[in-house]
Amino acid sequence: MRIAQNLMAAGVVLFSAAVMVQAVQVGARWVEGQPGPGFFPFWLGGLLFLCGAIILARAALAHDAANGHFFEKRTGMESVVKVLLTATGMLALTYFIGFRTASVLYLFVYLRFIGKHKWTTTIALSLLIPITGYVVFERILQILLPRGIYSGIIPLVD
Repeated sequence: MRIAQNLMAAGVVLFSAAVMVQAVQVGARWVEGQPGPGFFPFWLGGLLFLCGAIILARAALAHDAANGHFFEKRTGMESVVKVLLTATGMLALTYFIGFRTASVLYLFVYLRFIGKHKWTTTIALSLLIPITGYVVFERILQILLPRGIYSGIIPLVD
């Protein structure tokens, strides 16, 4: 497990360094009373870099011996497969029926059948999160979310 943790932390550090370099190239300074286009990505990259460096430092200072197993039990592998399958299903559904409808279905399946949450919690979150995303992105920020190839054929789907 330690090897995977170290590799992931190193990947986070490298990714965040690349984000910071790109942000500087775009313009990460405060310009004419407002932040430049790379200002927020630069600082978010810096925070991400710090988090990755902390994980690497903690792993280097740890003295416990790794047991050599990536997953402790079979349930660890089952959890990874469940997450992978539901995420793949979300991507496929987004292509066909659009982001809004796919996110409702994804959250419902994930919360109820994988997370084992109560029906009321599952239904509430499965509706509130996509509705909030719709309001924030499509109404306030005016960023269109993916519609799907069947959204024109079946207008009630998305």
